[in-house]
Amino acid sequence: MLPFDRKKFLKPRSISELAYATLAAGLCFAAAFPAFAQVPDVEKHFTGQTIQFVVGAAPDSSYMRYARFIGRHMVKYIPGNPSMSFKSMPGASSRKAATWMYNNAKKDGLTIAAIRPGVIMEPLVGNAEELNYDPRKFKYLGSAASSVFVCIARKDAPATSFSQTLKRRMVMGASRLGGASRDTTMALMKLTGAKFQLVQNYTSVSQAAQGLEHSEVHGICGLAWSTFKTERAHLLKQKKINILVQFAPVGDPALNKLGVPMVWDFVRTPDEKAAMELLVASQEFGRPYIAPPRVPRKQVIALRIAFERTMKDIDFRADVRKASLPVSPTLGDDVQRLVQKLYKAPPHIVAKAKAAYKG
Repeated sequence: MLPFDRKKFLKPRSISELAYATLAAGLCFAAAFPAFAQVPDVEKHFTGQTIQFVVGAAPDSSYMRYARFIGRHMVKYIPGNPSMSFKSMPGASSRKAATWMYNNAKKDGLTIAAIRPGVIMEPLVGNAEELNYDPRKFKYLGSAASSVFVCIARKDAPATSFSQTLKRRMVMGASRLGGASRDTTMALMKLTGAKFQLVQNYTSVSQAAQGLEHSEVHGICGLAWSTFKTERAHLLKQKKINILVQFAPVGDPALNKLGVPMVWDFVRTPDEKAAMELLVASQEFGRPYIAPPRVPRKQVIALRIAFERTMKDIDFRADVRKASLPVSPTLGDDVQRLVQKLYKAPPHIVAKAKAAYKG
């Protein structure tokens, strides 16, 4: 099993806990957030500055939509009231943005980024030798939402339930760039025995979804349910698809009510379950936000506090609700600790998880 307890590491952190951690680190300011905002050097650092918000996804992606809402409200809570600019940096499922943040971004707290959670786990369970960043060294500001991935299939597909995919071959579409659509499909093939045939002919998951609508493939895995149910709502309303399985640490309440099974119902051995836990763990921080390594601690804390206050901001909540963007935040310190714990998973479990992702 994995060396972390989900409830322990993802329990809500109070303002007083964060303030205590700040004091323990030797930063001499009061425990309350307003007092922190008055620390002269922190306020001076951000005054008159523009924070660049890099988004490791396309300009029209849900990642950019979240970033714009967060950035718009977050500046209200950063000492010195800086402005915020946004830059889309798509490429290799956020690997391009993560690599740039690690190696090129200035370490001054004036550059932050939204990245896909898969790039956090990739050096552990993917091809680390091909990557030039260490996720353990990023400074995590928090995550706006957890994710539940699903596998879907057309109504006329050979399998209408996930249990049937263990016996009936299914052609599954995925982005040729990799990412969740490819990785989730591979993990289910290796750790549950699903008889999937992976077709990576698409430039994006959105294009793969179009391929499904045009009967080019039977189904797709690795779709974020919160995004899919709004962007492809017509497929649900017209009852053109079946939802086969939930690929996540904890199921979505609405999907649970519909009886959509969890991936845990199909893993076969304790080691396979532990490997699957490792692979799905990053979905706890499904919308992560980072600063580069070696940003001074005072600035990191200022950004983390601003992020937490944004998550509680009434106007922010109203904005994302209108945009149908769910929010279930995890605080930066919790994400930081969970990433560290995941990277300490037993070597034989890491090896099994790596093998599950290999083609």
